[in-house]
Amino acid sequence: MIRVLVVDDSPLVRKIAADIIDSGTGMEVVATAPSAEIAMARMEKFNPDVVTMDIEMPGMGGIAAISEIMATRPTPIIVLSAFAKRGAELTMLALDLGAVDFIPKPTSSLSGGITDIARELIEKVREARKIHVKKIEKPVKENEQKEPEPAADQEVKEKIFKKSGSIDLVSIGTSTGGPVALRTVLTRLSANFPVGVVIVQHMPPVFTNAFANRLDSLCKIDVKEAEDGDFIMPGRALIAPGDFHMTVTKFNTQPKIILQKWKPVSGHRPSVDVLLSSVAREYGDKAIGVIMTGMGKDGADGMSELKKNGGYVIAQDEGSSVIYGMNREVIRNGDANEVVPVYNIPDRIVSRL
Repeated sequence: MIRVLVVDDSPLVRKIAADIIDSGTGMEVVATAPSAEIAMARMEKFNPDVVTMDIEMPGMGGIAAISEIMATRPTPIIVLSAFAKRGAELTMLALDLGAVDFIPKPTSSLSGGITDIARELIEKVREARKIHVKKIEKPVKENEQKEPEPAADQEVKEKIFKKSGSIDLVSIGTSTGGPVALRTVLTRLSANFPVGVVIVQHMPPVFTNAFANRLDSLCKIDVKEAEDGDFIMPGRALIAPGDFHMTVTKFNTQPKIILQKWKPVSGHRPSVDVLLSSVAREYGDKAIGVIMTGMGKDGADGMSELKKNGGYVIAQDEGSSVIYGMNREVIRNGDANEVVPVYNIPDRIVSRL
């Protein structure tokens, strides 16, 4: 049985979350806690396999609790986040601090959407149990989140100046574990990165904007949530907004983004497959596709299409993945030109430019 601790200051949310988890096969709520302080004591007593954590609570609060848990007894943590701007911003910080995933907080006001959230929570608890989280010796403060300069930064810049012109776009797809993986990749690209970057990270609305803003504050390149009609430009990364498919077009104009409300593809909107299909069509052998950590197989068909059209595919390896799923499918299909740890992906991208 997967043993779960539910932490939330709302009795209603605790009950709803506990009922959902207890209804899942092979999992049970071994304890609940109304505060972070009580949660820390119950961590010791009940030794849960997975924790669901509210982040806005009186007292110690969820952010401090995540730092403490990761420093003292690393455990997979799923954040239960309020579906609002502040909740999204705190969720991004929680992921930086070691939380493995998040889900909008289940409440009675969700009514018709509770079935979907229940299914998602059960699935994420099950996947979280498989994740081996590492101890963080020292709690990370928000003002310490900026990535250090890579040792080979000067070498990277020299390679960029020698760009051959063979690649015009980098496209990236990821899901669970993606926020940290994307931070690792994007913070290592220099400000004069010579091509545009387009990204699908599975996230709901509001969260993608908070995520893009956080990355923009950490990166040398510009990062923003994509808007319909945004131009694709060197030194700029565009992240698909939650609940919109994102495609690229070069037809009779400067390359730009088109957003659509088509039905979910591969179970997702935005979908990596949708983005990559358009990249394959518009850029072909002048594009790099990068597939990273995440549940499911979204991106497998799109990467296959890109590879057939001459594009170059880089896959994150199993060892550096939070969830070896989306990238595994691409590798199994034989569509990955390279399989490398996430921290090697920036250099491998630059080597193709």
